[in-house]
Amino acid sequence: MRGMTDHLTIGERVAWYRRRRGMSQEVLAGLVGRTVDWLSKVENDRIDLDRLSVIKSLAVALDVALGDLLAEPSLLDWSPDSGDRTVPALRAAITDYRQLTPLAALAQAHEPPSLTELRSEIADVWHAYQASRYGLVVRRLPALLAEAHHAAGAYQGDQHTQALSLLGQTYHAAATILVKVGETDLAWIAAERGLTYAQNSGDQIVVASLLRSVTHALLSNGRYDAASQLTNDAAGLLQSDLSQASPELLSVKPRVSWRVG
Repeated sequence: MRGMTDHLTIGERVAWYRRRRGMSQEVLAGLVGRTVDWLSKVENDRIDLDRLSVIKSLAVALDVALGDLLAEPSLLDWSPDSGDRTVPALRAAITDYRQLTPLAALAQAHEPPSLTELRSEIADVWHAYQASRYGLVVRRLPALLAEAHHAAGAYQGDQHTQALSLLGQTYHAAATILVKVGETDLAWIAAERGLTYAQNSGDQIVVASLLRSVTHALLSNGRYDAASQLTNDAAGLLQSDLSQASPELLSVKPRVSWRVG
């Protein structure tokens, strides 16, 4: 049925599958522990569905696959049809990032992307994430990681430094989507790796943002003491740079009031 709903928004797909099930708004809202008013606003696109856990609960209540509501291949499974568009492909890209076969070979076969092009592609991934197009984010990231590594290895001097920052941002995007879909161990690897590249680039804005991603990954893995310690350390690190920090940097400083335990 997915081809019939690809043109619909996610809210419209919820309504379409609900009606197909012969289910009232009252029943579906009750099944997911929400109000009828909330569900009505979702179906009319007055509320954005940006939490994967909520989308999953709706999919379960409607007895459809997560991919049916997202109009994307299932994010967590591999099949001959889904190919390199799923989380396993992203896992391969992160855990074997020096040999991104065949993506690394494809990237190395041509000139590295310009830094402007790379920034634009990273921005597109973040825009897709903010629009809850999680399947698109997962699909784009393996190739983007290969391109970002290619750029970091090809450029020299100031361009090399900028490429390292962009590579850190790409891993940041990977860590964020992986936390969202529950791949917390892999998210930790991506966040830690991204933090290394960002620190090597000297880009404190990216470092600050990635410190938050590492903390989220620790919390998601139940490592509350480590998350609390990292937050305190991060706050101290950034505080030491306040005299030189720009307002943009300060706006992304990790919060020091994580609720843990």
